[in-house]
Amino acid sequence: MFNREPQKINSNDSGIDFSKSEKIRKHFKNENTNLYSEIIPGPVVGDELILYVDSKRLKNLIELQQEKLLIDIEKNTKIKLKKLNIQVDNNQQ
Repeated sequence: MFNREPQKINSNDSGIDFSKSEKIRKHFKNENTNLYSEIIPGPVVGDELILYVDSKRLKNLIELQQEKLLIDIEKNTKIKLKKLNIQVDNNQQ
């Protein structure tokens, strides 16, 4: 039989952790390197951070330094991520 009671919907079923995203955004803002100033951090989905960049050249550079960035983020924010999802802005693809 079907349950006739209404179910409460969890608004955060998407897996996006906004508190982690905010910590990483603050870390990127406080860093004074050129690389961090050219990256726009997006949401943290599960154990993956989405990064937005302006050019394909920058995307390739970040892919080469992915492990270094993950270690730096973990060291400064205490957030352990498994990988980065690097995306180029739509107007630059």
